[in-house]
Amino acid sequence: MEDMIAKIVDMDKKARSLTNEVKQSKIDYEKQVIRTKETIKNNFLEKAKERIKINEQTIQKKADEELALIEEKNAAIIKALDDNCSANKDRWVNEIVERVVG
Repeated sequence: MEDMIAKIVDMDKKARSLTNEVKQSKIDYEKQVIRTKETIKNNFLEKAKERIKINEQTIQKKADEELALIEEKNAAIIKALDDNCSANKDRWVNEIVERVVG
């Protein structure tokens, strides 16, 4: 009888040990899942930041090119106006004076 009780106690100890191992294994697996999740999240965020940086550079380059075109067009318009003013200012002054005086 004592032999049976010792076997039962021994089996109980083994079952508890196995249960503890399973619980610890579950905890370790959950920690691993959390670490993997964080790693994936961090990798995704880093890639997103790189894409944003590349997009910002692309957009800035395009904006700079458009600004250069606008400035070039404005310079051409200003030159045309200045040329027109230089070519016609004497005639316009004479015409204004003639209309005011005459």
